[in-house]
Amino acid sequence: MSESSHSTAQFLDPENAARVKRAGELHRARRLGEAAELLEQVTREAPQFARAWFLLGFVEGDRSRFEQAARALERAAGLTPADAETQYLLAMAYTRLGRLDDAVRCYREAVRLAPGHAAAHTELGLVYQAQGDLEQAVRQQRLAAAAAPGSGGAHNNLGVALRAANRADEAVEALRTAVRLEPGRDKHHLNLGLALKDRGAYDEAIAAYHKGLELAPQSAALHAALGATYAVAQKSAQAIASLTQAFALDPANAGALGRLIREKAQACDWNGLEQLGEEARRRLDSGAAAIHPFVWLSLSDSAAVQRRAADRWAAYLVRTAGPRPQVPEPERGGRIRLGYLSADLREHAVAYLVAEVIELHDRGGFEVVAYSSGPDDGGTMRPRLMRAFDRFVDISGESDGAAARRIRGDGIDILVDLTGYTQSARSGVVALRPAPLIVNYLGYPGTLGEGIADYVIGDPTITPLDAAPHYGEKLVLLPDSYQPNDRQRPIGVPAPRGELGLPEQALVLCCFNQNYKIGPAVLDVWCEALRAAPDAVLWLFEARPLAMENLRRELGARGVDPARMVTAGRMPQAQHLARVSRADLFLDTYPYCGHTTASDALWAGVPVVTLAGETFASRVAASLLRATGLEELVTHSLPAYRALILELVADRARLAALRARLAANRLSAPLFDSARYTNNLERAYREMWERRLAALPPEHIDLSAGRG
Repeated sequence: MSESSHSTAQFLDPENAARVKRAGELHRARRLGEAAELLEQVTREAPQFARAWFLLGFVEGDRSRFEQAARALERAAGLTPADAETQYLLAMAYTRLGRLDDAVRCYREAVRLAPGHAAAHTELGLVYQAQGDLEQAVRQQRLAAAAAPGSGGAHNNLGVALRAANRADEAVEALRTAVRLEPGRDKHHLNLGLALKDRGAYDEAIAAYHKGLELAPQSAALHAALGATYAVAQKSAQAIASLTQAFALDPANAGALGRLIREKAQACDWNGLEQLGEEARRRLDSGAAAIHPFVWLSLSDSAAVQRRAADRWAAYLVRTAGPRPQVPEPERGGRIRLGYLSADLREHAVAYLVAEVIELHDRGGFEVVAYSSGPDDGGTMRPRLMRAFDRFVDISGESDGAAARRIRGDGIDILVDLTGYTQSARSGVVALRPAPLIVNYLGYPGTLGEGIADYVIGDPTITPLDAAPHYGEKLVLLPDSYQPNDRQRPIGVPAPRGELGLPEQALVLCCFNQNYKIGPAVLDVWCEALRAAPDAVLWLFEARPLAMENLRRELGARGVDPARMVTAGRMPQAQHLARVSRADLFLDTYPYCGHTTASDALWAGVPVVTLAGETFASRVAASLLRATGLEELVTHSLPAYRALILELVADRARLAALRARLAANRLSAPLFDSARYTNNLERAYREMWERRLAALPPEHIDLSAGRG
């Protein structure tokens, strides 16, 4: 709290006047206990003396004795209800006590009495932000900035509120003003950098962080933000260096640890990665701050560990999401309203998979609405999806609360989260539960944890019923595979191998999975296969140049000429599928296997060898292979995975026969029967909804017995 003027009152006697004067002197000397004792004496002898109660509340607040401060300020407010400063300080005491509704009431009274009270507007905005009411938070911070136009802090708070409300352009403008007004505040540069990163202006964000580090070179927050921005800008070496520094400065920073693990994995920089993973596991076991669940998909092959990590994150989301909107009870009759929430309704793996399902949904039984939280990338998939949905709603510029209220207002019955905990997720919207039922589907290969979604869509391979303890949701087992596919995906004309950098007569072993999924144990097996087949090459997707550099070094350390590794960059989907068809065998990763990349390979006619573990993320390719009649390519241990790859490398006739079987069965395989798949998915939605209409709690739904 900070001392301020207060309405004067007549002292009852000179002795009390002297005591109050002395209390002020003691307060300024930081002898707070003695000051409080004197003021308590005054209030006992003169209980109607408002200023004594006010000063006592002020001193007790300075002592962090907020219960006592609140009691004293309540007495002062009762005696002088029209005093704005008393209402303001009482609100601050309530805030420290977690009595946020009471704090809001008093802050609102303070700004009613004194509309230009910038500090009261600021604190009221911060409380609204803590409660998840970002629209009101922004409004109050605007009023604070208007009341104190020369305050960099006020503009900084406005920028932070705008950023939380997903209004990145306005946030950048406010934060630039904050930096201009107070260039010596490192936090202003940090927040400006974060807002620029949100807008995709990575180079400008990096420059802002460096300005902040000139002022505060030991700021762990600035190093962590710099590292995270280098990571999304795919500057791996700089990202690792900055995140390492952030973690060294603040070892308790779970965000820096998680990002460091992820970026080292992205760069295939395995030096020290195992030790970082062990530290993350110790923190999970000890109940320390949560590390993002996505990190655990490739870090651990334990379904129990992934469940615990997701539960920890889910608890954080529920705690910080704010009050959930009131959802009306469902009514029978009419179409079921499906809302698909996704950041990836564009040129993205999720969109490639789900597009035809959206087009095939039975419009007699379902109304299908998109809630898009991601950008329009100008590709061909976006307009196709906009045509496919009954309504396409862009919520990318809305706060979580506003988006949740929109979904609730649209009367969505089942909200399907297609993003989960992947990049650009809007988990805060889902945590608010704006629909009677929430479904975790397709985008995230694992549980969202306790209290987020009602159901997760899987299949008998990925989510068998005996795996239910590892999920916070009830399981839905679709026949065949959980994964939809778009049989309209065109495969371009394959270029000659030479144009792709491949030897024409080589045995091409490929893996187009993201680089972070490749680990030392899997690479050991691949290198053994390369040593066993001198004519073979390893064809990998290049997500990070540093990863390719590190993998070539790792090949050399395993006795394989690094020149036998060929890389492939991004290209349009049809051309990508065409080039995949030039491979002979797709080698899967573990414990995070190929998902869209595996179905791409099968659609292009390339067999996949996979290792299935106990987690969702490790079983997807197994599900895809079983749905294409190639179950013999599923292994369940590293030795079996190794043995099968070596057998296929040595037996080219068997490999050719597998390719021929796949080519013959591809169009009739359940994996690529979009109409059959959509019918099964709709059966699941209907069963979920019937239970909800009957006021029954969610329960496992097994549609796999009839296999479609």
